[in-house]
This record gives sequence, structure tokens and C-alpha cells, in this order.
Amino acid sequence: MVSRAKNTFELYLCEKPSQGRDIARILGASQRNDGYLQGDKLIVSWCIGHLLEMIPPDEYDPKYKRWSLNDLPILPQDWKMSAKKSTSKQLTVLKKLLKRSHSVVIATDADREGETIAREVLDYFKYKGSTRRLWLSALDTVSIQRALKAMRPSIETEPLYHSGLARGRADWLIGMNLTRAFTLLANDRQVRSVGRVQTPTLALIVNRDREISNFKPLPYYEVLAYFKTNNGIDGELLETKWQLPEQISTGQGGKQKHCLDKQLAQSVIDRCQNQTGLVITAATLRKKQPPPLLYNLSGLQQEASRRWGYGAQEVLSLAQGLYETHKLTSYPRSDCEYLPLSQFNDVSTILQALCNNDASLCELISQANKAQQSRVWNDKKVTAHHAIIPTQAAPGVTRLNGKELNIYNLIRRRYIAQFFPDFEYDQSTIIVTIAADQFKASGRIARVKGWKQVLETEARTRISKSVADNQQELPAVKKGEQLLCDHLKLLDKLTQPPKHYTEGTLIKAMETIGTQVSDKVMKKILRETAGLGTQATRANIIQTLFQRKFIIAEKKLLKATALGFNLIDAVPDTIKDPLLTAQWEQQLDDIANNKGQDINGFLQQQILLLNAIVTQLKTPQTMGKSATVSSANNQPSKQLKAGDPCPECHHALEIRSAIRGKKIGQDYIGCSHFPECRFYAWP
Repeated sequence: MVSRAKNTFELYLCEKPSQGRDIARILGASQRNDGYLQGDKLIVSWCIGHLLEMIPPDEYDPKYKRWSLNDLPILPQDWKMSAKKSTSKQLTVLKKLLKRSHSVVIATDADREGETIAREVLDYFKYKGSTRRLWLSALDTVSIQRALKAMRPSIETEPLYHSGLARGRADWLIGMNLTRAFTLLANDRQVRSVGRVQTPTLALIVNRDREISNFKPLPYYEVLAYFKTNNGIDGELLETKWQLPEQISTGQGGKQKHCLDKQLAQSVIDRCQNQTGLVITAATLRKKQPPPLLYNLSGLQQEASRRWGYGAQEVLSLAQGLYETHKLTSYPRSDCEYLPLSQFNDVSTILQALCNNDASLCELISQANKAQQSRVWNDKKVTAHHAIIPTQAAPGVTRLNGKELNIYNLIRRRYIAQFFPDFEYDQSTIIVTIAADQFKASGRIARVKGWKQVLETEARTRISKSVADNQQELPAVKKGEQLLCDHLKLLDKLTQPPKHYTEGTLIKAMETIGTQVSDKVMKKILRETAGLGTQATRANIIQTLFQRKFIIAEKKLLKATALGFNLIDAVPDTIKDPLLTAQWEQQLDDIANNKGQDINGFLQQQILLLNAIVTQLKTPQTMGKSATVSSANNQPSKQLKAGDPCPECHHALEIRSAIRGKKIGQDYIGCSHFPECRFYAWP
């Protein structure tokens, strides 16, 4: 290898090796080395996700190795990072490469996490050279070439790093301190993991489980009335439903949804039997429905969960593979459902690539109107990333496994649908009155399939769509016509409890928490876009709840475990309130978008909150209740003594004194390797 003078290279810093290889191929960096690829005056290297991690409390001060409520809250004054052991070799490679580079191109994923992964390395090594930003939306050849020609000044994306730092440090403060606090209060061997987003997400599941458990079904009644039409010829009957009068309220100022009085329902039947009704409304309106918006990650996770029961993390991994390995789709962690107008020029090329990838789509694509510009083309609604769409790459689909093909099919068909006509249907409404009683029928008949022919590819889907569209053609009647009531029917029904969350519906609840606000003050604070977590983190949050054994899945339904219920009962409202956490996420978003929010101000809020919670936990009343957090099986001592090897991990045992619970002040035997090992025994 030809030796070069110091600082003669530009370093392209990618997020992972596969991404680095894709970019290096376009840049012509083909010379392979250990941990990087080299070209003419440039080097392409990579992180392997986060190469650094925030140090644990005991690395700030050894006293924190022993967990103690008296040491809380732990508040680092000078935040420090350390190399992750599993990837320390690559960090060393980057250290050497930075010394040889006069400038750096940040080429990690184009989001908050990607920005943080790259910049924390640059800060760790105190890099002072110039930087630029490569903002990639896809990893196919055309997308990379375009991004290279539109390099951004790195100062534009630096706020994303500030947001990433704020998020990471806030998570450390809440997680490290409150996990210790509630684990210590439990006084058993089970770690009580508490997280800034994890815990309020768990609260959603616990609260839903309790709603279902406490639900008491109420009987209610429906009255169906059948009217003779066409003068009774051919026995054609119009089925209608009695409408509950508006003056019947819940007693709390709200309108009652169901008739809860059986006598009232029966009285309708008694007075309307064999009576003549007057048609006061008989209208049929032609309505149009445009193609649905494109997928963002949450939408993709929800649809895959609904159709096939795929988990949120599974969908993210599949979408990541389509983007990163197969180059068939754009960046998957998008929160956007729209496209920039500039990409309309790519329509013909993308549709042709889809046809080249899968010949079975060619006939369908031939019917597409490539000049049609649907509502998804909207510059004002495009965020940092556009929606997930197919790319111009054409490697074919034979390499895809069944699940990858399912996800790819959702993405490509939603894109193709944008170039088909609106779905058109006739919406019919008939209202018949008998004196003060009103009966209503409605029907919906598809007239122009439009974009639905693109999406209705499976019999199961067609059936569900048909049901959803209420395919029912009503008998022809005219306003002012009189119809004889042939008979009426009383239906006994029961109100239904809410449904357990699936991963898909939980993602939806996390994403749309801002729309569920009824409190007027909070509604002013929260934007409707406020959510729990982000597109990139929600799947991991759900996985963490599984790993911590806070939730389980039963036939796709998520249910909280006893440990999950117990934790939610123990933590204060400020930690488990989804709306408060959504407000924090909103502030992180403001930091990322440079909208006046400050990282120090945000962290100060977390510190004030921690101080208040820990102060409350240290009160005698709380300490006295510590055993109610949860108690594990206390193992009887088997004549163990200090210095003996721990039965579970073989570290030395030591004598400790209980500082809380019913046995406060009493000595017991505990493992010196606490908290990694939580063995203890009472004498």
C-alpha cells in the first residue's frame, strides 16, 4: 500500500459494515483493509451500531457498586462514555483513521440515532476537523449517487445529536436511579426495571388489562323493523334499525349509545306493529375515496400485526433487511406517509423496476396512470424522511423469504395504488318514521374499484374489505312513500369489554397518545402528533417489556404479568403517565428540530422529578411499606456464613443488615456480587 502524508483522507463514517460497502462501491473505494475500505483520497469505515455506552454509576464512584437508597439520586456532573467491549476493536480502527483524515462525512442512518452514533465517536476522540452530512433515504445505486451530489453542511443535522444526547442521559437518570430505588424497596432478588418510556408503555397494558378484568357487561336492546316495499310484491323487505331518541341521555350530560331499558324497546314494537311508516329520507350519494397514504414504520407494523400477527420488532427487522440487504425499499424508520414532489420524476423508473422484479405485477402496472399525482406528493408534510417506498433497484424477489415478501408486497402495492383512480361507491340512506319513532337503513355498494383492485390480493383481504364496506343494496323507495311495517324484532345484546392490545394496536396507541387527551390543560401542551417513543424505538420498548417478564403474549394478545402489575402499582404517576412521557418526547423532538428547547433545561426537568420521587421514597411511611412492592421467596439459611461461596454464583457471602421491610435492623447473609447476583438468606 502506498503511504500517504498525514491527514490526506476524507473519512466516510457509516453506521454498519453493509452500509459502508454500499457507499464504498459507489465511491470506488475497493481496497479492503481491516475495518475499512480505501479509495483515492478517501476512506469508508463504519461503526457497528453504538460503539460507546454511558458508564454505569460505579465507574463514577466505586461506592455505587452496593445499591443503597441513601445514595440516590445519582446525578453525574460530567457525563462519560466508554467503549463497548464487543466492538472495541472497531473503535480503535476509527481512532487511527481519524488521525489520518482531514475531514469526515457522517454517513450513518439519517435520523437521531444515526447522528448520535457517529458524533459520539467524534466527540469521544475530540475530533476537530471539518464535517459534512450524507443524508440517505435508500441504499440503491441511484439513491446513493443523488445523496452524494446533495451533501449537507453538518451543522444542519447537529440538533439531532443534541436530542440523542438528551434522550440517552434522561433514560440513564430515570433508569439507573428508579430501577435501583424500586428494586431496593422490593427487598427481594428480582430487579424492578424502570424506564422513561418503558414504564408508561407497560402502564397502557396494565390499565387495559384492568379495564377488561373489571368490566361488567350491561344488557342493551336493539329493535329491527321490516317494511314492505314495492307494494309488497315479491316479498321484498327493507330492514331498518330503531334510532334511540336524542333526549335519552346517560344522566351525565352525554348521549346514551344503547337502549338499556327493555320495556322501552318492547313498547316500540307494541306501538309500531302493522303500522304504516313514512319515508322522510331516501338518498343515494356517489362518494369517492382516494388511495390510502403510504406506509410509515408504525403503519407497516400495525398492518403486518393485523394480517399475520407479526411482532413489531420482527417487522422492523424485515423492513431493515429490505432496505439494507436487498436494496428494494427506502429507509424504514420513517414517521412520514408522504413524498416530496421532486420524486415524482422517478415514478416511471420505479414502476418499471417493480415489473422487472416480479413479472406477475406487469399487467397490473400497465393499468397505472403514471401522470396521476395523488395526495401523497406534498412537500409541506414531508419530515426528515419520506414514506417507505420501493426503490429503483431490480434484483428480483426470488431471494426474499416468505415474510420478507409479505412486507415488500405491502410497501410496493401501496405505492402502485397511488396511480389508480379513486374507489367510488354509492352510499344509500333511508329513514322511515312511524309517529315519533325513527328507523334507519344504510347501504354501500362499490361502483368503481379503483385503487382497491391493487390492494385486494387475498381472499381473506377481500372478505374483510367487503364486510367493512357494508356491501348492501337497499330496496328502491322514494321520499314521501308510505311503507307498511311487516314485523319487528327485539334483539338482546351485551356491551363488550375493550380488547387486549396486540403489538400492532399497542404501537398505534403509543403513536397516537396525543389524540387521546381529554384534559384541557394537557391538550394545549401536547400536539396531536405526540407519542410514546419514536418510530425507531417502539419495537425495542415492547421487546424490553417481554425480556423483563413484565408482559406475555397469548395468541397475539399482550397481557401484563403479576410483576408488571406490581411495578405499575408501585411507581408514582409522574413516571407511568403516558401523557407526561409523550410531552417529554415532544420536547426531544423540539431539540432535534432546533425549536428553542435546550438539552440542559430538559435534563434539569428530569433531575427535579428524580429528587422529588426519591425524597418521597425515603420517607418513613414509604420505607415501612417497602415489603408491599413485592416479596420473593426468602430462602432459609443452610448454616451459611460470611466468606462461604455463594450457592448461585460462587462469589463470597457477606453479612448485611436489613434497612427496610418487616425485618429492618436484622442481619442476613447476602452475596458480595450484588446486584449482579441477588442471593440472600435469613439466619
